[in-house]
Amino acid sequence: MQIFESFGIQPTLLLAQIVNFLIILFLLQKFFYKPIFKMFEDRKKRIEESLKSADLIEEKLKKTEEKSALILQDAQKNAQDLIESAKKEAERITEKAIGDSRKIIEEGLTQAQVQIENQRQRMQKQLEKETLTLVIEVVKKVLGRTLKTKEKHQLTKNSLLQITKEIS
Repeated sequence: MQIFESFGIQPTLLLAQIVNFLIILFLLQKFFYKPIFKMFEDRKKRIEESLKSADLIEEKLKKTEEKSALILQDAQKNAQDLIESAKKEAERITEKAIGDSRKIIEEGLTQAQVQIENQRQRMQKQLEKETLTLVIEVVKKVLGRTLKTKEKHQLTKNSLLQITKEIS
């Protein structure tokens, strides 16, 4: 004990300080260290959970991006199919319209030919009548009399044959 006294340490005071230190250590550990360590542990757990959540979110993001890419490719394919379908439908409609137009033109041409033929026949009949009238007038003047019905028919046939030969 003399060593303690030579260094100026009083054993009772040292013992009291050690007891005070142990009491303070016990109080700190009970009321401060445990809650602080518990808070640190809770914070550590939350950080770990956040990291796990971040990993999960990142993984989900990658999956979502992959799905988005697949959906985009599918949409582009569908759009391309729609465009091809629309082109084919347009071609079909165009071909149908051209066919209908040709049919209408051919019908119009046929009708025009029929009308021309009808008009030609009417004109030919009219020409025959006028020719017959002219022949009758010429015969009247030449003969100086009116022709009988039998003579008219005979003369008409002869004139008609000659006119048809000249026209053909």
